[in-house]
Amino acid sequence: MEFPLIIQKNKLYPIALIGLIFTLFTITIDLTSLGVPKEFGSVFPVLGLAATFITVVVLIVDVFKNNFSSKYLWTLGFLLTGCIAGLYYLMNREKLMAGK
Repeated sequence: MEFPLIIQKNKLYPIALIGLIFTLFTITIDLTSLGVPKEFGSVFPVLGLAATFITVVVLIVDVFKNNFSSKYLWTLGFLLTGCIAGLYYLMNREKLMAGK
């Protein structure tokens, strides 16, 4: 039996993208060199980490509720890569459900 996601897929995609973009953006670009105050620049990492946390928790719960045979491998992937593995999982979720 296939269980639905805790958060709808069309709402989880933007959350995962925000997590990925804000995390990569704050790692690669120094905002203080662009004239952005340091206090305002610290908002982006917090938003990125919160979005990544939400995405990872929802997808780990989904993997365990749907009882995938590779649930521990998916969990490790979500924890290590965050939204990169999360977006891949969301794009291929229907195929993964069929092959379970």
